[in-house]
Amino acid sequence: MYKEAVDYLTEWIVDFVSKTHPDLGNFPPCPFAKQALMESKITFQQVIDVKECTDEILRFTDIWNDNIDVHCFIFETLPATEELVKEIENVNSVIMPKDFVVLEDHPEIVENINGVIMNNGKYAICLMQRLSKIQRFSNILKRQGYYKVWTEENLEEVVNWRSTIVPDS
Repeated sequence: MYKEAVDYLTEWIVDFVSKTHPDLGNFPPCPFAKQALMESKITFQQVIDVKECTDEILRFTDIWNDNIDVHCFIFETLPATEELVKEIENVNSVIMPKDFVVLEDHPEIVENINGVIMNNGKYAICLMQRLSKIQRFSNILKRQGYYKVWTEENLEEVVNWRSTIVPDS
């Protein structure tokens, strides 16, 4: 299952996440993903359940390698959506002051940006990144007009909530 999931997610990054889309203002869903993938800056790890995932997230705050842009936790089985959202919200409150953030993607939680479904659609995953780095790149995209087609609700759910926490210096 793990190899199949990594292959699927890699293909999703190449064939969807990195391709420009007219409904996204001719931007790709994530303009930086393909380069990170090509430079081996995305790592993958299988987790059994939400508890193991949050334990691993906390562990990774201590062993993080800044040569990695994104660490992707792939769930072996689909967790309950409410449990995943609640636990990631809780873990983010702990790790964001330490300059980390985790974004969840669950097939049952549809992320629709201007008619484009951004989810991978098959696997529940959590993406761990440096908060300062995602904010820096988000600000670059903002200056380039990336968010012009996003609704206020999209911005709140995906972007604005991250800027409420300033990492410890």
